[in-house]
Amino acid sequence: KSITLNELYGAYDLQTFEWADGILSTTFKQCAESDKPDEKWILFDGPVDAMWIESMNSVMDDNKILTLINGDRIPLTNSMALLFEVEDLAVASPATVSR
Repeated sequence: KSITLNELYGAYDLQTFEWADGILSTTFKQCAESDKPDEKWILFDGPVDAMWIESMNSVMDDNKILTLINGDRIPLTNSMALLFEVEDLAVASPATVSR
């Protein structure tokens, strides 16, 4: 793995209790809040990790909302798309694969 779950989604600083967005939450917010009608693609390249891919299920189901542990709910808008380029799906659940 190249980054941790906290680096991907964001985390609370345990000393200050301040939330810091991760790479995905920052990118997702920027794309969702953009007024430009251009298509916005978020590419995931690398091996599937059971923990982070399961956290993506709410985005990939009918709700199309990324829900973070701080309570933020970021919608996957009509101009946004997710692309997963993976080696295999050995650790992904059947529910994840079907989405």
